[in-house]
Amino acid sequence: MPEWMRDPAISYHRPAIARARTLPPWRARLVLLLVLAGFGALAARALWVQVVDREFYAYQGRLRFERTVESTPARARVLDRNGAILAISEPMADVWVVPQEFATATPAQLRQVAVALDMPPDEVAARGHGDRRFLYLKRQVARDTALALHSERIPGLNLTETTRRSFPEGSDIANVIGLTNIDGEGLEGIELANEAELRGSAGRRRVIVDRLGRVVEQLGTLAAPQPGRDVTLSIDMRIQRVAMQALGAAMERSAARAASAIVVDTRTGEILALANLPSADPGHPGGQRADGMRNRAVTDTFEPGSTIKPLTVALALERGRVAPDTRFDTAPGVLEIHGARIRDTRDFGTLDLGQVVAKSSNIGMVRIAQRLSAEEMWQNFRLFGLGEKPLRDYPGVAPGRLRPAQRWKPIEQATMAYGYGLSVSLAQLAQAYAAFGNDGLRPPLTLYAGRAPAPAVRVMSPEVARTLRLMLEASASPGGTARIAMLDGYRVGAKTGTARKQEGNGYAAGKYRATFVGLAPVSDPKLVVAVMIDEPTRGSYYGGPAAGPVFAEILRGALRILATPPDRRGAGI
Repeated sequence: MPEWMRDPAISYHRPAIARARTLPPWRARLVLLLVLAGFGALAARALWVQVVDREFYAYQGRLRFERTVESTPARARVLDRNGAILAISEPMADVWVVPQEFATATPAQLRQVAVALDMPPDEVAARGHGDRRFLYLKRQVARDTALALHSERIPGLNLTETTRRSFPEGSDIANVIGLTNIDGEGLEGIELANEAELRGSAGRRRVIVDRLGRVVEQLGTLAAPQPGRDVTLSIDMRIQRVAMQALGAAMERSAARAASAIVVDTRTGEILALANLPSADPGHPGGQRADGMRNRAVTDTFEPGSTIKPLTVALALERGRVAPDTRFDTAPGVLEIHGARIRDTRDFGTLDLGQVVAKSSNIGMVRIAQRLSAEEMWQNFRLFGLGEKPLRDYPGVAPGRLRPAQRWKPIEQATMAYGYGLSVSLAQLAQAYAAFGNDGLRPPLTLYAGRAPAPAVRVMSPEVARTLRLMLEASASPGGTARIAMLDGYRVGAKTGTARKQEGNGYAAGKYRATFVGLAPVSDPKLVVAVMIDEPTRGSYYGGPAAGPVFAEILRGALRILATPPDRRGAGI
């Protein structure tokens, strides 16, 4: 043994345990027990996850990668009565980015995106900043443009196919059709009233998505999308364009604040034209007048003035309180009654019933109202549709103002006979006159073609209706206030109205509404046309000269479009 290994302080012998070549039994058992316990725990956990609570963990896994996505069908179309398209959905695409990935795009790629989407390059580059997982770059991009851009495989750039609502007739029908938001949901007008029908029902399918929410696998369809149903309106765009052109000329001629016109089929109550100015293009609503989408013919109410007089005359005839040959003394053109002074435009002297209508005598109307009770007049106005909405399935329709008869003062009963103290919309006025053309039956107004209407309401006897048509024809003849409505070839019945405009609790100085309403042909009425000019400031503000030319132009065009035979002997169209 070497000398250096002989140190007595160091022992080089094997320990006793090592010499015994065995371990204590308890240590081996402990190690084995721990190993078996670990495997048992893993097996128990696996059993719990895979068998006992399998559904829970499978559901949690699906939540992380499976999604139920909806596929909305293209919104259905809105058509006019002849099939012309008024609203349709066009295929578009929303372009969006994942900012963290889009940040790696090259400067050349960013310029390519900016040019394709017509966006400032700095704005495009800014989309690559931030920690959001999703950011719109631009919505409603032309589908071909978006697909071409997507094919360039620019990092983080994605697209989702969608649609955009298009309105081929633009501002000519905007106030009726309304508009939709960027997601294609109806906001106003027909688009809102028929939201469920136009939208249809969305389809549902299960997909697997990646961590950024992009679809990577289709699992199956839960429900197929159901397309919406086209809505066909009663509007005839040929007549609608005539009405819009006539209103535009009147607005320029009279420097008016606004104007409206409505054309109604006297038999069915179908609205063939519903025109309003100012208007707007629903496809490009930004930057236009805030009231450009307002359908004034159904939302705005006003005191009807003399256009209401035939309604009161019809009641007096129906109740037998007057006859066509009943005469009324209107001299000297001024009447003091209940502390108020009522005037005619001049001293008409003694007038028969038809002349009271033709000359539009306020005093004659007061004499007629004195033979009626307030309750009778109120019930008659209600029969004509005043005080209730003329269109029940259209948003924003005004019912007008017709206070209960018990609250009328004696002077109010007198003034209501010639159109002051109550308010109506232009649509209500047209509906009331349709009863004269429909032999005493007031048809319910409708904006839809082919839909079963509500039953007509009997307002007066056919004999009284025919008598009133003759009186309205006299009003539209030489010597009458509505003589400007005379048309070659056709017998026309019409009435004018001029009313001071209400503001607050009184009347505005120098502000008027001019109205003109009538029907044709008198021998067999087919159409009612009503026109309102709001605040004419150039030329005359009276109903005849301000609104009459619009009435005549619309009526002439509509009769020609509908190929209505003339009923005036010895005259051509």
